[in-house]
Amino acid sequence: MPNDTLLETRPVPGTDKTTAVAVRTHALSKEFGGRLVLHSLDFRVEPGELVAVVGKSGCGKSTLLRLICGLEKPSSGWVEVGGERLSGLSRHARLMFQDAALLPWKSVKANVVLAAPRNGRRDRAAEDALEHVGLRDRAHEWPSILSGGQRQRVALARALASDADLLLFDEPLGALDALTRLEMQALIERLWLERRFSAILVTHDVEEAVALADRILLMDGGRVTFETVVALERPRDRASAEFTSLKEAILERILGRRS
Repeated sequence: MPNDTLLETRPVPGTDKTTAVAVRTHALSKEFGGRLVLHSLDFRVEPGELVAVVGKSGCGKSTLLRLICGLEKPSSGWVEVGGERLSGLSRHARLMFQDAALLPWKSVKANVVLAAPRNGRRDRAAEDALEHVGLRDRAHEWPSILSGGQRQRVALARALASDADLLLFDEPLGALDALTRLEMQALIERLWLERRFSAILVTHDVEEAVALADRILLMDGGRVTFETVVALERPRDRASAEFTSLKEAILERILGRRS
């Protein structure tokens, strides 16, 4: 049986409560065609924290990310990113989708340069980002000849090159095979440990959430119905009893077998 002690809320290690939060929402709601998909949501992410959001399809996870980066406007309530109230696209956030969305007529490097700050170091920023994801030697190739995992690495490099304080991951690994997915999870964790950017990961994969996140939120019907800090040391042992117990406990809540 799952261990209830693993579901207790504990302070997130490595976060500074005196620093302005990376993300804060207040009474955030979003309506589409008369249907309320987010219900008065109060949500926050601390600086340097990696938060995973899990839940069934249609629960409002992706809508939350689009509101946080400014791609959608709230029906009511507000979003702050980096201490700034959003009125349009956030200059602090970068969103990475399940589809790498690379421009096929531009080289790998040119795709990454598009996201780099508009200064004299754009080429260098793109090259450094590609180095971080292990693709610097593919910089002048076309996206069409890359594998799915490599294209997602380019998308991740593009997010890194933007030098954003907040990275938003919307099921970025959902279309990858199991082995490539594990490799990309390890890459995301390594880059997060090196850079300590703030991040929100939306995923259907509870094991992925437990492996990567400092804190996990469960959404259902446009509301956060449960949250827990993941108090497991890194790197996380997926075969350990503690890892398995926490994963099973969260799955039971998603499936409605646990209140």
